[in-house]
Amino acid sequence: MTKLNIKRAFERKKSILPELKLAKKARGFIENGNHYGDHMVFRLNQNIKSAKKDRGAKSESSAASSIYFEGQFDSLNGYPYLDVENEDATYLMNALDLNNNGKISKKEAKRFSITAVSTDPLIPNHSRDADVTQYMSSEDVYFQYTPTPVLNGQPGPGTLVFNTDIVSVGTDNDGNVISFICPQETHAIDNVFISGSLKFEVEVGEIGGKIDPLTGEGVIYGDNVSWKFWGDMEVYGETISISKKDAAFIPIQDSSGSGGLFALNSIEKSAHGDGEIENVFSSYFVKGVQGDPSGIQKGLLQDTLIHAVNAFYPGFANGGTSIQWNIDLKEPTTVVGDEYLNNAHALEMHSH
Repeated sequence: MTKLNIKRAFERKKSILPELKLAKKARGFIENGNHYGDHMVFRLNQNIKSAKKDRGAKSESSAASSIYFEGQFDSLNGYPYLDVENEDATYLMNALDLNNNGKISKKEAKRFSITAVSTDPLIPNHSRDADVTQYMSSEDVYFQYTPTPVLNGQPGPGTLVFNTDIVSVGTDNDGNVISFICPQETHAIDNVFISGSLKFEVEVGEIGGKIDPLTGEGVIYGDNVSWKFWGDMEVYGETISISKKDAAFIPIQDSSGSGGLFALNSIEKSAHGDGEIENVFSSYFVKGVQGDPSGIQKGLLQDTLIHAVNAFYPGFANGGTSIQWNIDLKEPTTVVGDEYLNNAHALEMHSH
């Protein structure tokens, strides 16, 4: 993959889109591929010498190499530019701002490069379920969370082990990832906040990436990721029902703090939880960090659900909780009729 050097990073005066001014050598890559105007997924790379220097100074900026974002190529006065998607802009600019002074100097910008990791834009998840020709369901899904301790090392870490087939990754004939059926489970909760059945789901708003159907290796990109909680329950003695549309939620970001854009990379084939290694075709792994759910809910009921979840799994719903997923997938299955589409509908994946 071609690395494109950055010369400047700034915001246009007449546009809300922040821009990266690229070195002129980037024109060859853009023009040869006819990429002007193309919306792509990129990775931010910190130059090796710069990263080593910052790690020696105990800087956190070396995490920038894992930052993924979306952008579109443009040109001005003979220089190639990259318009960065608004949702990713703040995180990207923070990564480039090595001295944390709120400005990005030419010297700082030149210490980074970008790589186009996908020439296809992300698409709304489940918008192309009817085009899925193969899918890989999960043998196991293993989730670990580590809250920031409040007192005497508590709350401590915990795990969630999801049932087999709870995840499905749908692809087209070329192995492009065009759908992701997310982990969803129902928990019986009875605590001081609520009593009833509460559904947990990891929702992925946009999806992309590619998986080799022969080896299972590849990468899955997901954006606008969050936990969702809804169901039928009693709240302080009153019977209520919260729909998925009005669910309580916790935003999830990449572990580098780069925003909502995740990259689930394939790893050595493995099994977790109750999974059987002989059933595993390929394995994927990602780290993240949960945003603060307080102050962003739709109302008091949603706030109450967040408290109920935190009482059920202490520290799980705290902002800043570190999380990581292991998703072990079975070998690809050819879609028969509307099988995949019906599965997505049954889990309310198309309801919002």
